[in-house]
Amino acid sequence: MLTVGINASPLAAPRTGVGRYITGLLDALERIADPDIRCHALFAPGAAIRSPTGIAARAFAFARSAVKRLPAAYALADAARAAVLVSEQRRGMTVYHETNHAAPPFSGPVVVTVHDLSTIIVPETEEPARVRHFAPALRMHTRRATRVITPTEAIATQVVERLGVARDRVRVIPYGVSSRFGPDGPVASPVPGRYVLYVGALGPRKGVDTLLQAWRAVPQALRRDHALVLVGPLHRIDPAHLEDAVLLGYVRDDELPPLLRGAAAFCYPSRYEGFGLPLLEALACGAVSVASDDPALVEVAGGCALHFARGDAEALAAALARALLDQDLRRELTRKGPERAAQFTWERMAAAHLAAYREAGR
Repeated sequence: MLTVGINASPLAAPRTGVGRYITGLLDALERIADPDIRCHALFAPGAAIRSPTGIAARAFAFARSAVKRLPAAYALADAARAAVLVSEQRRGMTVYHETNHAAPPFSGPVVVTVHDLSTIIVPETEEPARVRHFAPALRMHTRRATRVITPTEAIATQVVERLGVARDRVRVIPYGVSSRFGPDGPVASPVPGRYVLYVGALGPRKGVDTLLQAWRAVPQALRRDHALVLVGPLHRIDPAHLEDAVLLGYVRDDELPPLLRGAAAFCYPSRYEGFGLPLLEALACGAVSVASDDPALVEVAGGCALHFARGDAEALAAALARALLDQDLRRELTRKGPERAAQFTWERMAAAHLAAYREAGR
């Protein structure tokens, strides 16, 4: 039997993209259990994995946050995880799956998921300590990995061209979308009247500054009838710059679908993206969606969203106005979005991961 250890440590933090990926993977692996492959989560207490808002999760997240503030925090974390992997290997673990870019030392086969290359391609949008650790670690660990998983063809191309990984070792496995995201169900009203919604970290890489600038350029009549609602944690951005928007902060997974269904339009203006899970979830809910022309977002949307040139506030303002006013377009995108999203399931993703584990463990 093949025994695979999966890095679940990001589940201790608020569940943004990487955490949602790991949650979807672990849950789907349980549902499609393979008798020849045993998978188990590493580096996070089981209670934290099962209940992301429970006491265990909060305590583990607090400890993790405190450690990350220490000098050489990433090196200390790698050393601690490497020690755990030695122990796990003695107990029979045959393959290690690093779910978050940079794997600690492990003498057996390693599968690495590379969600994006932001620390290499857009380092100015990331925390300096994160860039110093992940940029060289990505280059080193992906070349050593038995298999490298990426969520899109766009990132696979970058892994080959920027990191020098042989294409035959790369597997493109798109994320899935939970069944709770669909056009039917409750609708939320976070503000009186209609609203345009953004979901994601409120930071420079996500293009929130472009969105705010574009919103000021949207015709006044539309701004009078619509609020701009931002969902997500603040990340290297001054809250004073967000005065034109309604801030909801971090929202739990189960609270997102009603917000997406209720939105007059969804906007995802990211400057650089590896996949764009919020966009896929918006499509699944039938939200009329506007996204940048980042290659990964264009790939995921598959012709079911309006796109604009990254960083072009004037083009985004025009796209938002069209998304709110063009009724024929709205009907088309509302119909096509859920059809597109139905092609992405966590079960399909988990099955492809099992295939990658088998290849690595040969």
